[in-house]
Amino acid sequence: MKTRTYLFLMAGAILLPVAIASWIGLSMLLDWERDSRLRSVREMARATAFQIDREIAAAEASLRAVAYSEGMRQQDYARLHRWTSSTNANNAQSWTVLYDSKGRELFTTQAPVGTKLLSTTRDWASQVSLAGGTLVSGYFIDEYSGLPTVAVSVPAPLEDGQYNIVSQIFDVRFFERILRHDAIGEDWKVGIFDRNGLAIMRNRGSDTLGQPMGADFLAATRAANHGVFRHVTQDGRDVYGVFTRSKSSDWTIVIGVPVAQIEAAARTATWYAALVLLLLLGLAVAVVLYLGRTLERALSQAAAAVTLLADGAIALPARTRVEEVDALVEGLARTSEALSSESQVRKSLQEEREQLLVSEQRARRLAEAQSRAKDDFLAMLGHELRNPLAAISGAMSVLDMPNLKPQVAANARDISRRQMRHLTCIVDDLLDVQRILSGKIVLHRARIDVAQVVRSSAEAKALVDAGAHAWTIETIPDTWVDGDRTRLEQVVDNLLHNAIKYTPKGGRIDVRVWRDGDQIAVSVSDTGVGIAPELHPLIFDVLVQGPTSIDRGQGGLGLGLALVKQLTALHGGTVAVHSDGPGKGSCFVVRVPAMA
Repeated sequence: MKTRTYLFLMAGAILLPVAIASWIGLSMLLDWERDSRLRSVREMARATAFQIDREIAAAEASLRAVAYSEGMRQQDYARLHRWTSSTNANNAQSWTVLYDSKGRELFTTQAPVGTKLLSTTRDWASQVSLAGGTLVSGYFIDEYSGLPTVAVSVPAPLEDGQYNIVSQIFDVRFFERILRHDAIGEDWKVGIFDRNGLAIMRNRGSDTLGQPMGADFLAATRAANHGVFRHVTQDGRDVYGVFTRSKSSDWTIVIGVPVAQIEAAARTATWYAALVLLLLLGLAVAVVLYLGRTLERALSQAAAAVTLLADGAIALPARTRVEEVDALVEGLARTSEALSSESQVRKSLQEEREQLLVSEQRARRLAEAQSRAKDDFLAMLGHELRNPLAAISGAMSVLDMPNLKPQVAANARDISRRQMRHLTCIVDDLLDVQRILSGKIVLHRARIDVAQVVRSSAEAKALVDAGAHAWTIETIPDTWVDGDRTRLEQVVDNLLHNAIKYTPKGGRIDVRVWRDGDQIAVSVSDTGVGIAPELHPLIFDVLVQGPTSIDRGQGGLGLGLALVKQLTALHGGTVAVHSDGPGKGSCFVVRVPAMA
């Protein structure tokens, strides 16, 4: 197939899902518009319910004031009649009636006090009690006035647990003004229904007041407090019934909106969106056609250029207006150069892979060495702790012996003190390493003469060595540094201890101090066992130690050189080691900044 055909198939593959998605989107838009308009009708129904609740709440508040008044407590009905009559003076569609607990009328504001009233009882009176609170009635015909009415009734407590009932009677036309709203369409039907489904008020068809709503209508309004349902009215109109229920009265407010009116507005918005979408799709098709022709011409020129380059042509054809095609042609021209350098690139990559492999092997060996060092350290620590503890335990057993000679007891105590000092040194080394690694160690700096520190430490070690090794100590004057004397002594002692430890009897230990530029250098050399090349990168790490046997004849935990490195670094200095190999001795050099 030609390029144009592929382009048209690609455009179809893109535009077809877009068209389907657009159709789905337009359907969703139509639903959204319909829901939006029904939502506004629902808000109007809620506003109507709120106005009804407000009227009922106002009537309830007025009735409670009467129910708990002094006149009610004294049963001064004439006084109560004057009060309630003045309250209802400006409202001909509402009046107040006082009943006893059986529902017999005591007075009504529609007649003077003393007027003979109906003696019949009201069935609903049994629903009003001191515990039950306010009762909002449904639709009924008032027996005195003969008008369709609703009532709000409140119990009025008397003495000895007796009570009267104060009711505010509303002519249903009282609520007609609530249904007269500018936002209500001319074709809309609005109705208020009581809890039994009887029509209390309608904005149209006042002759149907008191008539029950349809069974399906009643079932829908009883199933939920608010909602929307679609049904056909008695006059054959298809409408959406939007309803909500009042919380205080349990009345239902229903607004019927013609389906055609809701759907027409939603379809109009959807048609506008569809028209815009069709215009955009048409524009996209036109752009695809134009770009397809342009790309086809450019690819034809590129094919011609490939043919020329395959024939060995040097000059490139004229450039097209498609940057990618021009880049393709130029790339083809440089293909021969790329092929010639490809072998070199592959060789470089192979060398790099080999280097990575060597690095990986080195890292693995390092990790294995560190793991072995950790295991060796645990074994060392066990032996280092076991020996002094065993000696202390033996000394304590001797001290527990009866009739012990004083000389033997003194010897046992000396052994315990020596081994306790040894244990203290082990714990101090461990704590020093922990403090250094966690950054908690603090140097107490002062002006220190390094030569004096080195000479005093070396002479003390040589004295303890008791001639086992040949010692040479060389120092120079004025080797002042800013440092912590205790920590510098610790550095020197650890280096000297290692030299003694790993140098056989009869060997040589050389200690030297000199100035190296702006630094003071200290070297400790020996003719001992030396250091294997593989240990050079690890010698200053924690737990690393020269080869020792399990009997721990040399002692130590492998922490000394790690302390040397860290303490020297805290003084701003460095430490290095050199060894020609096993059996050829070693030389450690510490350098710290000198003071001016």
